[in-house]
Amino acid sequence: MSQREKEIEKKIALLEGEKKILEGIKAYYEQDLSYNELEEISGISIRELKRYQQDNEYPYRIGANKKAVFEKISNKVNEIDNEIKSLRGSVFGTLDQILFIPSWSKLIGSTFNGFYLNQPVTKINQDNVVFLPDLALTGFEDTTGEPFFLITGLGLYWVKFELGAGSIVTDYREITGILLPLDLYEKAQDETGSVLSSESIRMTEYMVSIPFSLIMAKKTTQMYLRGVLARNVFHPYKECFDQLLSSCQNPNSFKRSEGLKILSGGLSTQRPLYTNELLTEKHLPGYTSLVAGIKNTQPKLQKILGNLQLESTEDAFFEKIERIKSEFREIGRKYLLDWVPSQIS
Repeated sequence: MSQREKEIEKKIALLEGEKKILEGIKAYYEQDLSYNELEEISGISIRELKRYQQDNEYPYRIGANKKAVFEKISNKVNEIDNEIKSLRGSVFGTLDQILFIPSWSKLIGSTFNGFYLNQPVTKINQDNVVFLPDLALTGFEDTTGEPFFLITGLGLYWVKFELGAGSIVTDYREITGILLPLDLYEKAQDETGSVLSSESIRMTEYMVSIPFSLIMAKKTTQMYLRGVLARNVFHPYKECFDQLLSSCQNPNSFKRSEGLKILSGGLSTQRPLYTNELLTEKHLPGYTSLVAGIKNTQPKLQKILGNLQLESTEDAFFEKIERIKSEFREIGRKYLLDWVPSQIS
């Protein structure tokens, strides 16, 4: 970590500490706790609490206008959150997190192996999705009214499979979005099936979310999570992450001229339309050839762009894609190398 990053980490730690004091002060007014009780529960010293109240003109509890006090606390917490966000943004730019799906077929409940070069795929060993998100959008399927969830950004569908005994093949496709019925996305986020429950990362059986701000976590937290991520994500799926790095280093990847490329688990669980497909705006030779594990790769995206609310924002979207690509290449890659240097090339 650079000296600048250490200074930002220190500022963020102080701001997080101030939030903790504000939570304690809120409890002081809300729960009528004594200072001794508050110190025991929050871990903040009586002296520190009283000093903060005095310095920031918080009134005595007796006769205090609690509504005004709570509003003041809420405004200050929002101010702190915005400052923390700004500080993290100064380090990570547009990069927010890495979203990783260990098995696309398992998430959407597919048993389809498919074909490759006109040969049947006999077994799929890995079908990963790695993604750098930009925006999350919700909408409703026209016919059923069922809600869907769309994540935009850049990433890959990466697959390792067999055509016969001893014949191992790898392939991938660039994607600029992931589309799922809302209940499937909620299934992926369901913490009852968590591999790991942590304030810093979310890891379930179906999806892993790794924020870049993890580099700002406490050293003890980082050491623990580093091992968990290495064992469960970076080691077993190294090739997928290698390919993401290579794609972001390629000046011809994620081109505006090729349009949007959406990996679709469907708009609805009630209608199988657009389920387990790669949807593009244009016919792209090579890209639209069959890929293992995906039923169809076809230029059908125009039919649902209205649903997805992307028609009027594509220029801005691809400008953002270029920034994400550039910042992952120049900033994000370094953090991956720092975290698991022996695993990411």
